[in-house]
Amino acid sequence: MIYMRKNSPFWTAAFYVKSPDGKFIKRAYSTKKKKKEDALDVEKELKRAAEQLKENKRLETFLVKTAEAITEKTIERPGMPLSAVWEKYSTHVSQKKRTERTQSSKKIVWERFCKWLGTEFPQVENLADISREIAEIYLKTLSTKRSATFNNNKNSLSAIWHTLMVSAGLKENIWRLFSGAENDSIRYRDFSLEEIKAILAASTDLWRCLVAAGFYTGLRLTDCVHIRKSQIQGDYIELIPEKTKRKKKKVTIYIHEHLKKILDYQISRTPAREDYIFPDAVEQYGTRGFQSAFSEILEKCEDAKGDPKPIRADSRGGVGFHSLRHTFVSTNEKLGADMKVIQGIVGHGSPLMTEHYTHDSKASQIISKMPSLLKE
Repeated sequence: MIYMRKNSPFWTAAFYVKSPDGKFIKRAYSTKKKKKEDALDVEKELKRAAEQLKENKRLETFLVKTAEAITEKTIERPGMPLSAVWEKYSTHVSQKKRTERTQSSKKIVWERFCKWLGTEFPQVENLADISREIAEIYLKTLSTKRSATFNNNKNSLSAIWHTLMVSAGLKENIWRLFSGAENDSIRYRDFSLEEIKAILAASTDLWRCLVAAGFYTGLRLTDCVHIRKSQIQGDYIELIPEKTKRKKKKVTIYIHEHLKKILDYQISRTPAREDYIFPDAVEQYGTRGFQSAFSEILEKCEDAKGDPKPIRADSRGGVGFHSLRHTFVSTNEKLGADMKVIQGIVGHGSPLMTEHYTHDSKASQIISKMPSLLKE
């Protein structure tokens, strides 16, 4: 359209252009014409140019799509044998920052999938030959697993496909076509003081120290194992938990006097140049034996009379090292500690998450009032 601006002798042509985000933006162009008839001629030229631009765009799109179709049929896409997949993936530039533990976990997932392929679809030799149907059948074999296991397998395979999309000539990431399993993670219960003492009695020296660290700090197993001397600042431990590593969220935990004795004892047994307080645990952490060791300890527990009394899941929830984290929160709440204090110590981003650990108690006070696990 054309219009005359106030205080201007010239006609102005107005038009709209579509921005990348889909919005229409108004643009104005002075025709430099004083007569309306001349301005209308300019408007016609602008419309003709716009139509020509649209036509050129349509032609360009047609040519690109035609070229893609011809290329798809005539050019052979690169292939990648299954035997070369892991080496290509693990040495890819995008994987340099991945931890050894993460890569080890994904390698197990990949090898398990390859073993299944070799049994069910032995004719498949290249990564590009694995179809949506094959992926769907494999995921069905995992449907009886825990949601965390199912999602870990699906996401690990999806990461491999995404990384090797170009080099392996993949048309799509088939694993992204399937939704993940709904969360069915275990709700852990807390331990009673009697149960913790039974656990300590059934543990080795190393596990006694780790259990005490979990009880007095509320840290997860991986964080207890990887406590460093350099993280001890006077009466406090300052660290960034593994789970909040990306957000660099630090927690500061007061060291209970009995935990201090345990840590000092452990430090005295390690070389001065060694920063880890539990170097043996760090070395064993990724092994299957270490991961199952705590469950075995729970099975060996005895009651006060010395009779076997394994500590197992019940109606309140499951049991594991994570139960010590629940115990830490519950114990401090019973002592009258403030909810915000607990939230800061355990590193929860929301009070709602901490409420999962409350077990219907209130408030919370101070770690120094927690009961002793040491024999007086």
